Amino acid sequence: MNRRALFALATAGALVLTACGGDDSTESATSDPVMSESESMSEPSPAMSESESMSETSTESMADLPDPLILTLTPSQETGGLIETAQPLADMLGEELGVTVEAQVPTDYAGVIAALESGQAHVAGGLGPLQMVQAEAVGSDLILQAERFGSFSYVTQWFTNDPDTYCEDEPVGVEQEGGETFLFCNGVDEATDAAEGPIGQDMLSNVEGQTVAFVDQGSTSGYAVPSLQLLTAGVDPINGIDAIFAGSHDNAVQAVYDGDASVGVSFNDARGQLVEQTPDVGEKVVVFGWSSAIPNDGFAVTDDIDEAGAQAISDALVAISETEEGATVMDELYEIDGLAPVNDGEFDVIRDLQEQLADQLGLN
Repeated sequence: MNRRALFALATAGALVLTACGGDDSTESATSDPVMSESESMSEPSPAMSESESMSETSTESMADLPDPLILTLTPSQETGGLIETAQPLADMLGEELGVTVEAQVPTDYAGVIAALESGQAHVAGGLGPLQMVQAEAVGSDLILQAERFGSFSYVTQWFTNDPDTYCEDEPVGVEQEGGETFLFCNGVDEATDAAEGPIGQDMLSNVEGQTVAFVDQGSTSGYAVPSLQLLTAGVDPINGIDAIFAGSHDNAVQAVYDGDASVGVSFNDARGQLVEQTPDVGEKVVVFGWSSAIPNDGFAVTDDIDEAGAQAISDALVAISETEEGATVMDELYEIDGLAPVNDGEFDVIRDLQEQLADQLGLN
């Protein structure tokens, strides 16, 4: 199973404690080749009227968009790398919408929500599931959800540099697309469906008293979900461990690789983001567990954008993701394969998670 294939998780299931578009074809109206000059000077054909009407509607929608439009992105990986890719996406979005789009990447997850709430940003992308719920709570509309390898869900993965403590069996090596070997144990190497999780849950009691590399307090897979898993295993995620916050998923992997923590968590499989710098990361950092299914991240717009404007932004992002250049940028940013409208109730499981952890972690 390669790194990209490991993203191919089913959407079924409930979270932790419970069983956890295509190409748009634009018809171009053409004049009848035998139309007389007088006819061509008369009323336009119905098809032309429809085209003009669509153009007027589009122009009217664009007139309601702020200029510049500010796009903010979640720093789920090293901020520098995101910034380099963020502006190309902003430029593409600007071309689609007919306005200037400026990209920004805050230093942490909370900064993204703060930007939306304060009106310093109009569109947010790469919003983790918990961020999607938080964005909604500060008045933003959830417009799109990311698709990866045909799935709209993913998992938290647990990894360690001490497999003797957390593996019930000998770690198994799986060759990746680039030829690197990634090690797994406890049967994670055979898992391809989120319905098979949680995996390795019974090993989490060993985490008590250890240093754990989390991602960010606003990260769903990098903090909220694994914290609930620890509680289920009888480990206090606040006082029962020594928690460090690495700031990004790849940094959490790096912390375990460097020995700054014995255990870490990230989305699956964040080790792939480090193979260029540290080709042996998949052998020194062993994945020993999964959570159950988590809904994928997505995009939101503030309520300062009217319904027509929000639809224009949504349509533009989908159109970008369906181009070769746009698909490359989406992949470099968040390994997004496609985008689809958010279904009603998709993030209810995260709202329930937030309620369960509100007292323990302050995730209000």
